[in-house]
Amino acid sequence: MIITKRELSTSVATIQGTVERDYEHKVSYWKVWIVKQKILEQLFGTHEESFQNLSRILLAIRYSNLGTIVTLDHKIVVGNNAIFRRAFRAFSASIDRL
Repeated sequence: MIITKRELSTSVATIQGTVERDYEHKVSYWKVWIVKQKILEQLFGTHEESFQNLSRILLAIRYSNLGTIVTLDHKIVVGNNAIFRRAFRAFSASIDRL
């Protein structure tokens, strides 16, 4: 099944209206929002999984493109939990042109 970017950005209100129209059933905004978040998690994983993958991806980029600069900015909060702030990468080819 291929899901387009347009379908992923469908608003909760639009989904709510479609369910009401097609199934003649009223669903609260909150319930639709929760279901949409669960679907996105099934497709792309959780925020935590994405944060873990980002570190690996940035390291792979750095090692496969010598001279590339990568940084990952996060804040450690209670225990080992981290809050992602931003990621940066500059390919060596772009740096060499400066």
